[in-house]
Amino acid sequence: MEQRCISVSTLPSGSHVLEFADGSTYEADLVIAADGIKSVLRDFVSEKPTSLVYSNRIARRSVIPSEALKAVKTDIMRPLTWIGKNKHIVTYPVEANQKINVVLFSTDSAVPIGAVNIPLPWVKPTSQDELQRDYSGWGEDANIIIKEMKNPSKWYLHFLHPPLSSYVRQRVVLVGDAAHAMLPHLGSGVGQGLEDVYALCSLIGDPRAQKSHLDAALKAYDSIRVTRANMVQSMSTVMGDVVAGRGPGGGTIPQIQEQLKGVWHPIWHHDLARSQPTLNTKREQSHVIKGIHYAAFAAASIP
Repeated sequence: MEQRCISVSTLPSGSHVLEFADGSTYEADLVIAADGIKSVLRDFVSEKPTSLVYSNRIARRSVIPSEALKAVKTDIMRPLTWIGKNKHIVTYPVEANQKINVVLFSTDSAVPIGAVNIPLPWVKPTSQDELQRDYSGWGEDANIIIKEMKNPSKWYLHFLHPPLSSYVRQRVVLVGDAAHAMLPHLGSGVGQGLEDVYALCSLIGDPRAQKSHLDAALKAYDSIRVTRANMVQSMSTVMGDVVAGRGPGGGTIPQIQEQLKGVWHPIWHHDLARSQPTLNTKREQSHVIKGIHYAAFAAASIP
């Protein structure tokens, strides 16, 4: 079923009515908004307009057959970041090492974040001439890679800025990019969405639960997820600065190396189970929810 949600309203009963572009409506006790970076329901939760802000960063993307990069002297079959001032290149193998995913990042650090508005679409085709011009002087390996980037795309990277202070209002709850759209520099946006869903399902999945516990469960979700996901969002922005030579600890190679030490540890080694409320410590918050009608909406990737 493909329907576009355009608004949500609250009934005196506390239930919500979702309206769709085709004129249809749906009433639900709980609305789970997984409708992506351009979320329609985010403003309902925040109670004010929220902004997707251009980050002054561009990513040019392509996927290259590994065979085409045999002339590259660097070991291209392992994840790499090629670092330069206000630019960096990320390469890593995919599809059982048959292809190499390539992303060329560039940053305009001369203007404040949010000072530039980019008209839609935010993803456009680009040319090899542009890539070769912007990465001139990056060395033989980079030149080989860029020459093999067929039909590259150009992404104007946006994120949610400032971050939300809550992901819940009444019985509408945000997950994924709808809650904390972030930059890709830690590769953790999808992971945070999965953590959102894990937390929410843990809280509303107890078979002993009753509908009356729903508000407590959503409050617990908010207390767990906002601090952590917003921390990862902030770290992702800082990581982009570090690998562009503009990190808070300096831009020399030793300074960059120092700033990268342990940067993924709080993301990869976070204990999700231990972070959840338990029946022993927060019994009511761990109960949830028989007999509710719910609506969960997800968005495809929309440029």
